[in-house]
Amino acid sequence: MKDMASAPPSATAEKPTGLVRGPLLSLAADILLPLVVYYAARALGAGQAPALLLSGAPPALRLLAGAVRQHRIDGVDLFTTVLLATAALASLLGGGTRVLLCKDAVLSLVVGGWVLGTAFTHRPLVFQLGQRRHRGTAARARSKAWQDSAEFRRGLRVLTVLWGAEQLLDGGLGALAALTLPTDTVPLLARAQSVTLLALAAVVTAVYSRRFRTRHGLPLFGIPTAARRAPPSP
Repeated sequence: MKDMASAPPSATAEKPTGLVRGPLLSLAADILLPLVVYYAARALGAGQAPALLLSGAPPALRLLAGAVRQHRIDGVDLFTTVLLATAALASLLGGGTRVLLCKDAVLSLVVGGWVLGTAFTHRPLVFQLGQRRHRGTAARARSKAWQDSAEFRRGLRVLTVLWGAEQLLDGGLGALAALTLPTDTVPLLARAQSVTLLALAAVVTAVYSRRFRTRHGLPLFGIPTAARRAPPSP
């Protein structure tokens, strides 16, 4: 789960798809560009290990560009960079193609475990991501809803568990594919699997959020109604 793009709060309906649009675009770049680089390198005669090393360049460059632009690198991005470097080093030291194929699965497993773990903390990941969309009065209103509403807390924990489970499932299936399937088919199958699971999780998030708002009158990602109606502070 990478950095969530901030967006201006909506004055009307809750739009959970806006919350995930930024990271989904980043993940799509991390999924599609490496795939293009890998198969292009193979078509040009590169071996499997060199092609896999080259396919790790787009995510690494994206992380570097983000760190330069924001003048910082967050924990997940740092972990991803270290994982890419470790996989490359392991291959150069004789780890082989399977090691490189497993790196994405390992990343998903670790991120999934981390996301799932936050569901049982005082600030689960999905709540934190929702807060990053808002500032000032809106952020304070969401914090108050978190403190006052058990349903609000439960709903955000449910979605955090959903996204953690999605990453764990993606990592588990990816590791199985990397260790058992023909190596040239793994990059395509693994990325098709990742896109499918991400899309399913996004759809479930949107449907659950809409039903939650209808039932409880609280937007999981938007601004509570009372805060939207409150006059601006002088």
